[in-house]
Amino acid sequence: MIDDTELLRRYARERSENAFAELVQRKAGLVYSAALRQVDGDVLLAQDVSQSVFIDLARKAASLADRPVLTSWLYTSTRFAALKALRGKHRRQLHEQEALAMQEIEQDSLTAADWEKLRPVLDAAICDLTDHDRAAVLMRYFEGQPFAAMGERLGIGESSARMRTERALEKLRAALAPKGITSTAAALGLVLSTQAVASPPVGFAAAMTAAALTKSAALGSGTGALAKISQLISMNKVPSGFAAVATVGAGVASLETGAVGTNTAFVVFSICFGVGLFFTLLSAVAGHVFGGHGEVSHDFHADHGEHQGHAEAGGNANDMPGFAPLSPTTVATFVTAFGGIGMMLDQFEFTRSAWISAPIAALGALGIAALVFVLFRGLFRRTQASSEGRVADLVGQSAMVITPIAPDGVGEIAYVQSGTRYSAPARADDGAPHANGMRVKITRIVGTQFYVART
Repeated sequence: MIDDTELLRRYARERSENAFAELVQRKAGLVYSAALRQVDGDVLLAQDVSQSVFIDLARKAASLADRPVLTSWLYTSTRFAALKALRGKHRRQLHEQEALAMQEIEQDSLTAADWEKLRPVLDAAICDLTDHDRAAVLMRYFEGQPFAAMGERLGIGESSARMRTERALEKLRAALAPKGITSTAAALGLVLSTQAVASPPVGFAAAMTAAALTKSAALGSGTGALAKISQLISMNKVPSGFAAVATVGAGVASLETGAVGTNTAFVVFSICFGVGLFFTLLSAVAGHVFGGHGEVSHDFHADHGEHQGHAEAGGNANDMPGFAPLSPTTVATFVTAFGGIGMMLDQFEFTRSAWISAPIAALGALGIAALVFVLFRGLFRRTQASSEGRVADLVGQSAMVITPIAPDGVGEIAYVQSGTRYSAPARADDGAPHANGMRVKITRIVGTQFYVART
């Protein structure tokens, strides 16, 4: 039989709904019974808690697929979901209903009395056990696994699994003693084996499977476009400026469809803020903010700001750097500011509506992006003025051919400026060939192309 982790792995990697359905079928009794106990027998609330657990399982399938024992995670998740559900039900009193599964199980008076005392405190005591002990108790008494199967799952021998389970059960019995549960470990194990897991309602597993898969798909649809955009950015498949604009588009699309959740506007703002901030930092680290490749070199292109095809840099007649209004930096700044302002506006009741917060956030983000554009444009203009001065100083300077210049072809020269040696592509002014090592003079510079003549 395929184990639980392999089923979850198949769902995470292949989106196999059959694998997920089989996993839910196996674990439905465990989750539902734990939920039913912790919500004091409220069947509808137990179903809601179980549904939230399986939805969470579907969403976190990729990160949970490597767990050797999935039962413990399901159990603790059920515990947290049940406590959260109870906090939202102030009108309900603790211990107001009996577990429905108890009605179909015939027990002697001593076992029934023990269960009545045990039921309200059992789950809290189990959650207080260590993860290893809790897994052993759940696998043995809640899932009914034999010691051989437990040992194989836990990576230990059959006898070691038996010893671990016995020690864990004794720890559980000791933890329950102060609460008035004075039965022996053997009696406790019997009660757990016969009473702990109740059969879920007919069709329960199928309903949980459908709800989890549907909800998981809806949550993924709101962020799938954004994930794809981020992937394309990292692979340099799309221009960076377009990717940043597409981020806002994807966010607006999910806002309109309402697929992300109940507080859709806040989620969209958060996504825009996170993706925009990430792209801004990535651009700065990679050197895109300054219109280069982020490399430090001593050639003419790096020193004089040759335009390399990035959207940041514009160009003039001398191919000096500029700064475009719709550069990735300004667009990413807009996206980041849009998300950040929107998140803040969402905290106030009177601006929580997306129809109010989105336009205000857009206007504020536009102002911040404009300020960034003005600041960087000034920086690029200073860089351009400095570069033009250096280019003018090079005309008439001596240089050496380091890569032969073919007739009417391009070679490479080396020259020294301010004590630093640089290299640059060069053509012969008269179209004649120039051999390696020949001394030449720079006669003119057109764009990024040097023209030289024999000295």
